[in-house]
Amino acid sequence: MKRFFYIPVAIVVLAGVLIINAQAQTSNAPRVLANIPFSFSFGKVTLPEGKYTITVVNPSSDRKALQIRSADGRSSAIVLTNGVLRTVSDDAKLVFDRYGDRYFFAQAQMAGDELALTPVKSSAEKAERRAVAKTHKKITVAITAE
Repeated sequence: MKRFFYIPVAIVVLAGVLIINAQAQTSNAPRVLANIPFSFSFGKVTLPEGKYTITVVNPSSDRKALQIRSADGRSSAIVLTNGVLRTVSDDAKLVFDRYGDRYFFAQAQMAGDELALTPVKSSAEKAERRAVAKTHKKITVAITAE
C-alpha cells in the first residue's frame, strides 16, 4: 500500500524539478530585439520586414541555435550556428549579406560577447551568390539591435 503512495509523490517531485530547470534555462537565454527594414532569408525561410526577437535557444551548447520570431508572432524560424570569435561589441548587432536585391542572415552578436553566431550558408544563398557574382558584389549590412 505504501508503494502506491510513493510512486505518485515521486512523479510530482520529478515534474516539479524538471519545470524549474526548464524555466531557469529559458530565462537566461541571450535575446536581441531588432527592427529589420527589409525581407530576408533565415535558413530555409524567407521572412518579411518588421520587428523581430532573436534568441539563443540553447546557450550552454557548443553548437548554438538561434530562433527568430516576429513581434506579431506570425513568422518564426530556427537555425543552427557556428561560433566565430570577434572583438567584444558594446551593442548587439545583426549582419546580413546582400546579393542583388536579396538579403540573407549572416551573423548575430550579442552585446558584451566576443562570440558571433554564424549559420551555415543555405543552398539558396549559394545559388544566389553564384547567379549575381558576375553583375553584383556581395554587400554586408549590419543592424544595431537592442
